[in-house]
Amino acid sequence: MKITENNYTVTTIYFDGQFWCALIEQCRDGKNYAGRYVFGAEPSNPQFLNWMIYDFAKVPLLPVEGRAKIRFKKLAKSESKSKAGGIPKSLLAFSKAQKEYAQERKAQKRKQKKLEEKEKYLVMKRKS
Repeated sequence: MKITENNYTVTTIYFDGQFWCALIEQCRDGKNYAGRYVFGAEPSNPQFLNWMIYDFAKVPLLPVEGRAKIRFKKLAKSESKSKAGGIPKSLLAFSKAQKEYAQERKAQKRKQKKLEEKEKYLVMKRKS
């Protein structure tokens, strides 16, 4: 089959927030088809090549109107907004870890300051 404006296949590998997926968009004789394959965990290069050789043709493609476009940045924003609070779990975990680190750092500074004051006091006491 000759690749033209009316005959092409586009495969996009993306992470949907939970699983690695492949989106297959195909145009045959001016008709558009799309299919989705879910890998699960991130596929290694040999796994991906094996899938391309043996299972790619088995993915069911359904007719769609027009070419399906995924705007990944927009998708990520809408997913994060639709979740409770609008903040992704990874960002919440990171900010929590940052707060804990900041609290530990403050506690260490306080201890260090007390030790320095104690040393100053002992030095002053020895001099007098």
